[in-house]
Amino acid sequence: MNDLKSVLRSATVMFLFVGLVGIWVGGCEGRETQEQTVERLIKRLGHKKANVRANAAGALGRIGKDAVPALIQALKDQDVGVRWNAARALKKIGTPEAIKATIPTLIQALQDQDEWVRNNAARALGRIGSGAKDAVSALMQALKDQDSNVRKNAAWALGQIGSGAKDAVPALMQALKDQDEWVRGNAARALGWIGSGAKDAVPALIQALQDQDAKVRFAAAYALGEIGEGAVNAVPALIQALQDEHVRGNAAMALGQIGTSEALKAAVPVLIKVLQDPDAEGRFRSIVARILGEIDTPDALKAVEEYQSRQ
Repeated sequence: MNDLKSVLRSATVMFLFVGLVGIWVGGCEGRETQEQTVERLIKRLGHKKANVRANAAGALGRIGKDAVPALIQALKDQDVGVRWNAARALKKIGTPEAIKATIPTLIQALQDQDEWVRNNAARALGRIGSGAKDAVSALMQALKDQDSNVRKNAAWALGQIGSGAKDAVPALMQALKDQDEWVRGNAARALGWIGSGAKDAVPALIQALQDQDAKVRFAAAYALGEIGEGAVNAVPALIQALQDEHVRGNAAMALGQIGTSEALKAAVPVLIKVLQDPDAEGRFRSIVARILGEIDTPDALKAVEEYQSRQ
């Protein structure tokens, strides 16, 4: 009997071992290579269900640069859902190394018949940044797109390219007059990111300080500061903007960044008044105090000393 039990135990152990090995081998055989995974997910980009396509795009974005070649091909697919989700995935990958090769296709995608594809193409180019300089001309055209989201993201993308987008300054100046406030705001910010190369936009940015939308005025003041000494003609408008509660922080910083003695001295009386205002925000007053300290005139230094004594 004991021998029989021993045999049964041995047989049970053997079958369990064989079964586990079989499961392990089967699992190994069914494991996808990354290339196979990418191929499978690309096919899902064309699935009839939107959530399946979106999930596939998200998964490809998580794979990273290894998915880029397949996604480039997917941007040429006849199905708009595939093109849109491919552009979305490329935007998610985002690193210059990963998607620099996509620039020609993304430029082409800016002409796609579907606005979502154009929108995501603009965003992807913006995430490439300065490496997308070859897309400047196409993004300038996109500033005239019929869809406001495309225009907004085209302006943002030009700003992300930075000084390399200097040729876009006239187009961005025109975009400051766009009917959509988000487009106007992004155009102003983009001019600031371009920096001193956007000097010709100073008159348009001065005008934008009077925009009916606060975020546009805020962005215009920021941009004038980033342009620096080249924005000296904006000093009177920036002094006036110190009275605008939505803008005065950026206006004060812009006056400091412009930095000429004439500009700073002209701002001193208004800056002192702001510094002495008990209702002004503390962070804003500290910025003003720093600017007055840098101006280094007797009146400015006296005001800063009095301010600091009250802290």
